[in-house]
Amino acid sequence: MSSEKGNVSRTRPQRYQNARAFRNDKYDTSARRKKINAKLHDGVCQHCKGILEWRVKFSKYKLLSKPKKW
Repeated sequence: MSSEKGNVSRTRPQRYQNARAFRNDKYDTSARRKKINAKLHDGVCQHCKGILEWRVKFSKYKLLSKPKKW
């Protein structure tokens, strides 16, 4: 799609679609990955909870080395 002003409509459908959903535990079967997947995000607002769940789902979440003040 061009970046020129006003050109926002597509003339063709999407070419490729994902056949399978992403799995964050397909190749990483470590205990750390299992711990991250099992973690419940309680005590945070709905927006932050959604962000944390997205990060876990796509393997972007990292455990904190020391507790952080909320």
